[in-house]
Amino acid sequence: MTRAEPLPPELRHEPFEAAAALARGISRSRLRASDLRVPHRGVRVAASAGDDPAARIAAYSVHMASDEYFSHTTAALLYGIPLPKAAEGAGVIHVSVQFPAHPPQVRGIVGHRLSVPIAPRTRKGLRMVSPARTWTQLAAVLGHDDLVIAGDYLVKRKAPLCTLEVLAAAVSSMGPARGALAARAALRDVRCGTDSPMETVTRLLIVRAGLPEPVIGFTVTDRNGDPVGTPDLAYVAERIAIEYQGSVHRTDERVFADDIERRILFEGAGWQVILVIKDHVFRNPHWILQRIREALRDRADLPPSA
Repeated sequence: MTRAEPLPPELRHEPFEAAAALARGISRSRLRASDLRVPHRGVRVAASAGDDPAARIAAYSVHMASDEYFSHTTAALLYGIPLPKAAEGAGVIHVSVQFPAHPPQVRGIVGHRLSVPIAPRTRKGLRMVSPARTWTQLAAVLGHDDLVIAGDYLVKRKAPLCTLEVLAAAVSSMGPARGALAARAALRDVRCGTDSPMETVTRLLIVRAGLPEPVIGFTVTDRNGDPVGTPDLAYVAERIAIEYQGSVHRTDERVFADDIERRILFEGAGWQVILVIKDHVFRNPHWILQRIREALRDRADLPPSA
């Protein structure tokens, strides 16, 4: 059996255009060799390469038209927007064009033609619709809580992808489009300054139970006025700090030690700390809600902090 001639190093691990390879003198027969596969017409990739969403996105981007942009759940994955597993594993690539352009008709690609502004972005060489437009597209496929989680991620505390005002403008531009009602309802629950999806889930749980909405981003100070920390959620007048503890808070010794110091500082400043874990939220929410109710009741008459 004849062994295929090695490809240039830069073509061995990334998708490439067949036309570009031909222009470099690589023969058509070499492009038909069994160590290559054809994810899309005119594109080649090593047969051993993965076939996960990232690999499929990379393969299509090689042959992507200049007026095409990744969108919907595909753009969400590229932006790192948290999605439920069902949406992550849909297995198709979404690509949008601006009206009146024609969307792609390619196997494995779902094409869309948009009449609303795309406001395109480029990240790591990939073109996609804006974060806010991506969120409005997700409104047609995500449930309320997942859509709020995605919205909170866009306006998160560290490295936000857009502002709440930009998100609201994108929702306003939807008109009567599919998902518009869901987007408007979810927008009312989106809050700036969160740090994790589970903080959002915890906040929604608390509010849905009829409790007052806790504050995000309040910095606690000690009796000297020096800052000691910013709890995930806070009831300021009652001086209650609600802290979500993910798995890293148990498995990372440094984080665990920081948590202990942080709790001591909060309590030293006169705050009660309520810790929340995943099991509380999903398996025993009544227990954590009762603790919050009791804390609010017991600390309702605290004198104002100095």
